[in-house]
Amino acid sequence: MDFRDGVLHIGDVSALDLASRFGTPLYAYDAGVIRRQIERVQTAFQSLPFRPFYAMKANSNLSILELVRKKGYGCDCVSPGEIFLARQAGFTPDEIWFTCSNVSDDDLRAIGDPAIVINANSMSEIDRCIRLELPNPIALRVNPDIGAGAHKDVVTGGSGVKFGIDLAELKEARMVTEDAGHRVVGLHAHIGSGIATPAPLIESARRLLELLPEFANLQWVNFGGGLGVPYAPGETEFPIDDYAKELTLLADRLLRARDLTAILEPGRYIVAQSGVLLSRITARRVSNGVDWIGCDTGFNHLVRPSKYGAYHHIVNASYGSDGSLRESWNPDVRREEVVIAGNLCESSDVFTREPDGTRKPRAIDRAQIDDILAFCDAGAYGFSMASHYNERLLPAEVMVDGSSTRVIRTRQTYDDLLKGQL
Repeated sequence: MDFRDGVLHIGDVSALDLASRFGTPLYAYDAGVIRRQIERVQTAFQSLPFRPFYAMKANSNLSILELVRKKGYGCDCVSPGEIFLARQAGFTPDEIWFTCSNVSDDDLRAIGDPAIVINANSMSEIDRCIRLELPNPIALRVNPDIGAGAHKDVVTGGSGVKFGIDLAELKEARMVTEDAGHRVVGLHAHIGSGIATPAPLIESARRLLELLPEFANLQWVNFGGGLGVPYAPGETEFPIDDYAKELTLLADRLLRARDLTAILEPGRYIVAQSGVLLSRITARRVSNGVDWIGCDTGFNHLVRPSKYGAYHHIVNASYGSDGSLRESWNPDVRREEVVIAGNLCESSDVFTREPDGTRKPRAIDRAQIDDILAFCDAGAYGFSMASHYNERLLPAEVMVDGSSTRVIRTRQTYDDLLKGQL
């Protein structure tokens, strides 16, 4: 993204043009950024016997799935619906991992193909697979007793989490699986999301690799995802090359000795920086000495600030400069301090927050009603976590590729609110 003559551009397309042509709210993705991130992962880990999988929960739009598939990625799915979409996007069953989380019998029956790997999260899920006589390859999600992440609610390893088979149960999990005639073909650990440094990821990998001698039939070691991206000015890119070097030193010899493939499953890292949520300013007010801006979107379209106290950089796409962007932020530019709120009937529908969730004014370039706001770095866990709360419709999505633009999800109509209702 950059500003040209004071107007934000995504790729080579004006954000104002996008808002005019497709309406607001609108999710816009830059295909060039997605390709850049895809290639960063592949280049960094090319020394390993390596296969990247895309964690599609970050963004499951079919066009994005197709883009990563064509670049050689597999797909990490966490529900039957995600498996369905992955198949629609062209992923073959042997390119899909189904990572379980308190799944039902119906979930397991809906997998639909015996070649899809079932990544079991607990002893009870192993028991379900055996009782249902599923022929699928089985992997085990391990809790390596270490966790990390950008917020307590996205830490998925260590104590007090719902994910993974404890190390103390792992031998029993292997024996139960093998006694039922299955082989454990993979080990997996994912310790959290939005991790800023390689250290916890390397420690998790070390603990996973220490388990290799106990499993004779492995084909894959899945080191998980969780690679963070910068959201606020001054935050740095995740040092993916450093992580790759450390992981290669730690794992390469062990993997090659057993002819094992390493899997990493980035999601946020691939798509977060590609996405912008465009929204039109609909109101301005002053309350108790605080300037407020209201807009035509809410936490039903971008829930992360309300749910996690997450920071998303916000710029006035109608009027600004490159010094307004997160990557090139210039704190010396004179701006106004405003609280930015959405259009939902909820006091929590506020986008400008501290990490603890406290509302806080944000510095943006002077804005007026009908200007377009851009909520940046919204390509991951934006649309994929959206809802119909207050019966607000879901936004359209467009893909920008250089100077071309195409709709990749149409804007909903009110008739969509009636679907399925009797």
